Amino acid sequence: MLRVLAALLAAASQWQPSTLPFTLHTGEGAKKHLPATMPGGIAVFDYDGDGLLDLFFPNGAGLPSARKSSPRHSNTLLRNLGNFRFEDRTAAAKLSGTGYDFAAIAADYDADGHVDLLVCGLRAITLYRNRGNGLFQDVTASSGIDNKGRWSTGGVWLDYDVDGDLDLFLLNYVRYNPGTEPPCKVEGLAEFCHPRYFDPDSNALFRNQGNGRFEDVSVESGIAAHKGKGMGVAAADFDLDGFPDIFVANDRVLNFYFHNTGHGRFEERGLESGLAAPASGNPPSAMGVDAQDYDNDGRFDLIYTALRDETFPLYRNRGADFEETGLPTKLDLLTRPMAGWGIVFADLDNDGWRDLAAARSDVLSINGPRGATAREPLSWFRNEAGKRFTAPPPIPVPNLMYRGLVAADLNNDGCLDLIATALQAPARLLRNTCQGNWLKVALPLKPGARVRAGNQWAHDSTTAGYASSCVCPLHFGLGTATTVDVEIHEPGRKPRLFPSTKANQTLVIQP
Repeated sequence: MLRVLAALLAAASQWQPSTLPFTLHTGEGAKKHLPATMPGGIAVFDYDGDGLLDLFFPNGAGLPSARKSSPRHSNTLLRNLGNFRFEDRTAAAKLSGTGYDFAAIAADYDADGHVDLLVCGLRAITLYRNRGNGLFQDVTASSGIDNKGRWSTGGVWLDYDVDGDLDLFLLNYVRYNPGTEPPCKVEGLAEFCHPRYFDPDSNALFRNQGNGRFEDVSVESGIAAHKGKGMGVAAADFDLDGFPDIFVANDRVLNFYFHNTGHGRFEERGLESGLAAPASGNPPSAMGVDAQDYDNDGRFDLIYTALRDETFPLYRNRGADFEETGLPTKLDLLTRPMAGWGIVFADLDNDGWRDLAAARSDVLSINGPRGATAREPLSWFRNEAGKRFTAPPPIPVPNLMYRGLVAADLNNDGCLDLIATALQAPARLLRNTCQGNWLKVALPLKPGARVRAGNQWAHDSTTAGYASSCVCPLHFGLGTATTVDVEIHEPGRKPRLFPSTKANQTLVIQP
């Protein structure tokens, strides 16, 4: 008994929690406008090139105006000073924002060596170009990216046509007009409405023309033909044909799997692939999404969060299609009583297998009749050699309305820390004091590469879970191994091999 207790205490002490100087203000009032339950993204990227990952948090605004009328609604950029100290650089960087913002997707879209930032909002998106001197410039108008007033909950940067520059897929939710929003109640009190009261909307695809401008190719690519209620998105070369595909998690309607034909078009194959809905045929409240290889077979798998009794569906990539593995991996049993938003694959104990971390809570108002049970904790699930998941001791944080979640090594010690947002609460930082050897692979700032380290595979992406992104080195836990062979696969290039790479370092790959 004492040995078991000691093991539990050691696992719990792996996490050292603290708060960050940012509070997510949603604009929730007596009338429960739907956007107030939806914000909470995070962007993690090194905006100033000093080798430390910085943090950006989009913030809400007043409702129904959707305008930032108070300093408390400002978006926030926190510069990493090292040793888990952060400095607010929002005003200096000109990133305060003006509207109601949900998501932040970082990438170097113009290939100048500086990571840029796309902020997705209720009525508009904003593209900020990183000028490399600590300042960001709003280039939305000159870029040609126009989301036509749609409510964007996120997006993903990807090179869908493999021409060497980053294109943009914008994820859109529902058609929303506060003037026609119906009054909804739970137990006689005002509450957020179910998504069935709102019409679906189409997503958008913008092709990078290479000169700072983008062309809307939503119609000719086939993307605009499918309307959904997008909450999460992941892009990866799921079938390993050399072209990135796109998965969209929709809220209570069938999910989309956009297969890239390689000719500038996408075919929607949700039903054929097995990803449109779980085996029950009932589309869940799909939310945050992540895609990585959890069983180390070289193919990229998928998971998304949902509400209580819907589980967090896990899909194993079989090459030609996907199979649900929630039951055999025990993840269905673990997550059935949970509601979730952000979720990420991340090797949190450096044992060579990607675990899962989830930001949890319900969609219902914290001030509503079920507010007490709407709050939930952060959770992580240990990957046991790709066969099953187990639940270690819980992460030591209070139950809150958690939303965004990113795993990133903030102090360069080889352990992936966790950053999470929560409605009407300060953002949380969980310092990870894991054990085991590791390797990080820093790629050129152009997502799309596949990397093998030993028997593990990872793909470089700009999205992370719900409304979030991480422009971070790829992380591999190595357990007790001290060297590992590394193989880099980049679109349009021959594979590059780095044999017997030493552990516990960052391998920097040159363009």
